[in-house]
Amino acid sequence: MSVRITGLNRALTRLARLPAAAREARDEVLEQWAEDTQDTAKNLVPERTGNLNNAIDKRVFSDAAYVGVYKPDELEYAEYVEKGTSSMEEQPYLVPAFEANRADVARNFRAAIRRRTGA
Repeated sequence: MSVRITGLNRALTRLARLPAAAREARDEVLEQWAEDTQDTAKNLVPERTGNLNNAIDKRVFSDAAYVGVYKPDELEYAEYVEKGTSSMEEQPYLVPAFEANRADVARNFRAAIRRRTGA
């Protein structure tokens, strides 16, 4: 008795490609999440002078992505706007931006893996 397995070479090729595909998908999804979150935060932030809006930036690394305010001149004010003060109502823009885009990460990662492995 003999057994013939069809598609094994194709499956093994896809499997060998998986580590690189996962890294590429991670990089793509981190960049996309950071871009989307930055855009959302910029749309939500109250705009009086535009300085805070212009200060919202993204930083993407191989293992993490961040969106926030990194300009020292705007940093303290950014926190006051987000969390409020005793004399100023909170006007959150970063946390809602994170929440609005968090759910897309897993779905986007699965789609990116599929595109890269041909699955």
